[in-house]
Amino acid sequence: MPAVYPVSVRSFTPKTDNVDVIWAAHVNDLQTELSAVERTVGTNPHVWPGWSPGAGTWPPRTGTVTAKTPAPVANFGAAKTYASVTDRLKAIQQQETWLTLMVQYLVGQTGQQPKPVKPAAAVIRAPGMKVPAGEGAWKAFRWGAAEFDPNKMYQGGSNIYPSVSGFWDVSVNVWADSTTRKARDLHFVHVRLMRGTTEIAGQDSLIETQTWIRHRINVSWQGRWLSGQPLQVQISQHGASDNTVDANCNISLSFVRELT
Repeated sequence: MPAVYPVSVRSFTPKTDNVDVIWAAHVNDLQTELSAVERTVGTNPHVWPGWSPGAGTWPPRTGTVTAKTPAPVANFGAAKTYASVTDRLKAIQQQETWLTLMVQYLVGQTGQQPKPVKPAAAVIRAPGMKVPAGEGAWKAFRWGAAEFDPNKMYQGGSNIYPSVSGFWDVSVNVWADSTTRKARDLHFVHVRLMRGTTEIAGQDSLIETQTWIRHRINVSWQGRWLSGQPLQVQISQHGASDNTVDANCNISLSFVRELT
């Protein structure tokens, strides 16, 4: 009689000594079922010889890995009937190996934990500078040092560049002296924030000359700032024909979120 395992489990009738006759068919049925079990379990199911993807599939080319990247394992994730438990265990461990390799690849191809990401933010200051007289005679602040700039958004000069494209929050604080021309003259100071060649925010201040009052101007802006776009803070002053106005500036930049 053919084996019924692994489709089902054969039922055997218990035998009693000195009562039941043990026929050859009884032994043959046992042997048939035992052979079916061995074939289903497979040989050496407790041994894993190891496996790694072939050179044609691993490592994947940089920039090509997506959620739809096929695994270098046949029938990855699909339902399948295996010839034996050994074959099924082999497929499971191949998939486990591939998933482990993929995790290692995505965190840097090193197998190490990813390094903490430094926050995309900066606080940078510009030292005092002389501002020329003239309405519209804009002069850009030259940044002198960073209080906090882990992503190196400032590297000298007047430009600041974003460490990542996204939606940003920018705050600017400017202090500027008044001129000493005559009492009751009005002195004007203008500040603007430039993203590339576009003015994206601005603020003005006016006070009487020959006072101890200083111009204090705060500019805030939130918006899209893309990688490679320079950001500048520019200032101009007029109302008295001299170039003796000193000004300095602090800027604070914070990444809010990615663009959608």
